Amino acid sequence: KLWLEKDGKAFGEGPYQLLAGILETGSLSNAAKKLNMSYSLAYNLIKKVEKNLGFPLIQSKSGGQGGGGSVLTPEALDLMEKYNGFLKESASALEKLFAKYFNS
Repeated sequence: KLWLEKDGKAFGEGPYQLLAGILETGSLSNAAKKLNMSYSLAYNLIKKVEKNLGFPLIQSKSGGQGGGGSVLTPEALDLMEKYNGFLKESASALEKLFAKYFNS
C-alpha cells in the first residue's frame, strides 16, 4: 500500500475511494454507504485529511428541496488525478524491481 504523508499519513487508498464515491454519487452519505462505512467515520476521515493537507476536499450543501449533496473541490480532483498516476507508475516500477531481484 502506498500513501502520501505530510506530518503523518495524509492521503491513501481509503480517502481516495471515498472521494471517488462522492464524485460518482454526489453525496458523502452515499459514498460512505458504498464503502460500508458510517457517515460519521467518513465525515471525520475527510476532515482529518483536509486538516493534514491544508485545503478542502469537498463542498457540501445542506438538505432542502432536492436534498443536499457534496461536490469535490478542484484541489481534490487534482489530488485524485496525481495520486492515481502515482499509483500506476509505482506499480510498474515495483514490478520491474521485483523481477530484477526475485525472478532469476
